[in-house]
Amino acid sequence: MSTLALALTFFLVANPVGMSPAILSMVKDYPFDRQKKIMLREGFIAFIIALFFQFCGELFLGMLKISDFALAYTGGSVLFLTALQMIFHKPEETHGPVLKQEPFIVPIATPLISGPGLMTMIMVTSRAEGNDFKITTAIVLAWIGVMTVFATAPYLQKLIGKRGLAAMEQVMGMILGLISVQMLVNGTKLFVKTLA
Repeated sequence: MSTLALALTFFLVANPVGMSPAILSMVKDYPFDRQKKIMLREGFIAFIIALFFQFCGELFLGMLKISDFALAYTGGSVLFLTALQMIFHKPEETHGPVLKQEPFIVPIATPLISGPGLMTMIMVTSRAEGNDFKITTAIVLAWIGVMTVFATAPYLQKLIGKRGLAAMEQVMGMILGLISVQMLVNGTKLFVKTLA
């Protein structure tokens, strides 16, 4: 995959547009300027978590002796389930819990942004590509998009409303579904090679 394709994939898996209503509901009781600062801070922490899994994920996989086709199947399956959740997302589920304390790392940075799906995807692509610079560049590009969405989310929700955000999430879910199926196909090809 090209760097831009990887960046788009990471962006879609992080799903900042779909997560924005839930995150906004968690910070809605704070002043408007504070809401933006919280979202940007949590987005940056999620970025650090993503980089951690890029550089330490391979060590973890090596210890468990996980094969490439197993990783591709797992990544494709997780992405497919994520895509289904995005496509068939129910509006009432976007309301997050009312938090008494300001959210820090949990639940916004992880698992909402840098969740299992993104961590798996980063580990899958890191092993498949074998190019740390390319993966890091893709993560940085993806996070430019993530941070842009978070910076504009309070304004975006006012502009297009919850229905508009839901429609955007469904479109992204369709794209992510295509990517997940392709990963499953690639996993099958790798499995067939082991039988030869």
